[in-house]
Amino acid sequence: MHRSIVWLSALVLLAVSSARNAAAEDAAMLRITDREGIEDALSRANLGFDLNDPDLFAGAFAEDAVYQLDEKAPVFPFDKISYKGRAEIRSIITDRVEKSRKRDPKTLSYDPASLKMYHRNTDEHIVILDVKKARHTSIWMAVIKTNVDIHISAIGRYDDILEKRNGKWLIVNRVRKQ
Repeated sequence: MHRSIVWLSALVLLAVSSARNAAAEDAAMLRITDREGIEDALSRANLGFDLNDPDLFAGAFAEDAVYQLDEKAPVFPFDKISYKGRAEIRSIITDRVEKSRKRDPKTLSYDPASLKMYHRNTDEHIVILDVKKARHTSIWMAVIKTNVDIHISAIGRYDDILEKRNGKWLIVNRVRKQ
């Protein structure tokens, strides 16, 4: 009888230990999946901005998101200080593209056909606050390449709040600081 109790206790301890390990592995996998979802949203926003793709860019933001410039007045290429909702956020790209189409190349100091713009985010820091909310900060730098030279156009920081909605991570608030 004593042996049976010892064996039964050992089996119970083994089962509890296995369940704890499985739960820890599930939690780790969920964190990895969430982090990948957050990184995907941030990547879509950055790549959409660089490629002048309004759908890719705006698709990284929630329908009710806010994109805020920490400035006293709009700066290139923005027309406003605050954009509310995905449609207005999408206009950041569509307005920029439309303005560039209307510019007379003869008035510019560069050839628009050779202009390339790249944004580089560094020092990215993601903090997953809970299963549906995260915070992200990064330093960004805009590099412009023209037919004349390559130069740093601007530098600043993004402070983002992301939420997981219907299983998808989206930016709900972005503050762009210069």
